[in-house]
Amino acid sequence: MVDSKKEWKCLNCAEEVPDHFDVCWNCEASRAGRLPTINSSAQDSEDQAQKEFLNEKFRHKHCVRCDVVMTYAGRKEFHEGMKLGVLGDFAELFVNQTKLEMYVCPNCLRVEFFLSEPGY
Repeated sequence: MVDSKKEWKCLNCAEEVPDHFDVCWNCEASRAGRLPTINSSAQDSEDQAQKEFLNEKFRHKHCVRCDVVMTYAGRKEFHEGMKLGVLGDFAELFVNQTKLEMYVCPNCLRVEFFLSEPGY
């Protein structure tokens, strides 16, 4: 396991980056979160939307009842529509599934779901 003190978190993509790198290996952003200059305002707005989504996704979630930080419990894919039992798992490739992140309150055991992908 890598020592977390020897890593920094990219402000652009939230990736853990080894301390000896000056730029993120995933998105090439600097430690300050600045991306290499691209002459496209559409790309800038898309990058900003992705950054906002990641900041929201990785912020602490608080229980609305207890106001304590909730514990991440994993990702759940919810099947939409009826099951196609005869075709088995092959049919699941063609059925829409909603991916949600689950969080549980350690005090009251309340479960909350959050979208795991932008655009859903």
